[in-house]
Amino acid sequence: MSFRGFDHVSVSTADLDRSIAFYSGLLGVPVLDRGEESGQELRQVVGRDDVSIRWADLDLQDDRILELVQFITPPGGSIPRSLWDPGSGHIGLRVDDLDGLYPRLLEADVTVRSEPVTWHEPGAWDGVRVLYAIDPDGTWVELVERPNGA
Repeated sequence: MSFRGFDHVSVSTADLDRSIAFYSGLLGVPVLDRGEESGQELRQVVGRDDVSIRWADLDLQDDRILELVQFITPPGGSIPRSLWDPGSGHIGLRVDDLDGLYPRLLEADVTVRSEPVTWHEPGAWDGVRVLYAIDPDGTWVELVERPNGA
């Protein structure tokens, strides 16, 4: 076996339609496909007899997928996490107009942690503009604008 690269990231959501509105409607990530599943393969891979989901695959470009999953059964509960809590993480998404996106996030009542911030340090992050937004289920999303689209 050998490592072949990054395939996809999955985020569980309480409301699939609400998450699609955030990632696709607000951030512009295209929806590739969506559906429902409760078959034997899903039950086997999750390790439960009582599992059914609604899902959507969003196109992160370069054959990478953002998979949104709403568990119908078993029902999940919300676990508040901060970026600095062990086991938590974030999704980094590239954008091309962070200054234009920022007011749209505010108008949509999205929680953002700051205005766009420009990094000033030698190396790959010099001149990169970023901000953290929090999706409807509490997932931290880092929006990244690289100089000249690099």
